[in-house]
Amino acid sequence: MDIHHITDRLCPAVTNEDRRCGDIIYYAQNDMTCYIIRGEQGDLLIDTGMFQIWGGLRRWLGKYDIRHVLLTHAHADHDWNAAKLQKAGAKILLSERDRDLRQNFMSQRVKPTMPKYTLRNYTQWINGSIFKSPAYDADIYFDRRQRGLLHELGYGADILPLPGHTYGSVGVYSRGVLYCGDAFTGIWKRPDITPHAVSVKLMRRSLERIVALSPEWLACGHGLPMRYGDAFPVIDGYLHMTERNYGR
Repeated sequence: MDIHHITDRLCPAVTNEDRRCGDIIYYAQNDMTCYIIRGEQGDLLIDTGMFQIWGGLRRWLGKYDIRHVLLTHAHADHDWNAAKLQKAGAKILLSERDRDLRQNFMSQRVKPTMPKYTLRNYTQWINGSIFKSPAYDADIYFDRRQRGLLHELGYGADILPLPGHTYGSVGVYSRGVLYCGDAFTGIWKRPDITPHAVSVKLMRRSLERIVALSPEWLACGHGLPMRYGDAFPVIDGYLHMTERNYGR
């Protein structure tokens, strides 16, 4: 029995076919969630998860025509399967600011977003140094000025810079849904602040950007999609709690 069969048994996948979250198309397994936006000439996959979910993700993707893969950031739990998808013909999109982060987690050393995550942050350094995703080079490195890039590629969506978790972290906004990567999380099956950030100050600004946008849904990189109304009290509370240290 290989790793994929073990993962399927211990951590069953959940998709939009099992649990509807508006019109969001998603695949969630082992606390990693990937999303699809349908396009004019093919489909866009947002993030790829790690090796544990590849077997089920690959089967699920068989229903779609993946032309592009946008990585919200270059951590291994989001880009591990990028090389496989690129080999299958998909074009990889990644922020220029995360180019040097690929397979090099410690190039952007993260900090705890709250004191209670200090120990977890050390384990993150260890895990990030051990788990290095298979090498790939993005087909398109974009910068902050290219927010309309996805429209040029045939998708009704905008790229939204959300730095903080990494310097190049981005979200994708489409039809009331913000696919926000790790700018916010549902990893513990509830709305919560992401435990780690390369810059808490930048992350606060990105959370303020999310509040200003006030999407209908937040589609996080970990956990199932959630209503923004359920996430707002957590975001607002964190912004107020940290205002003294970081200001507005």
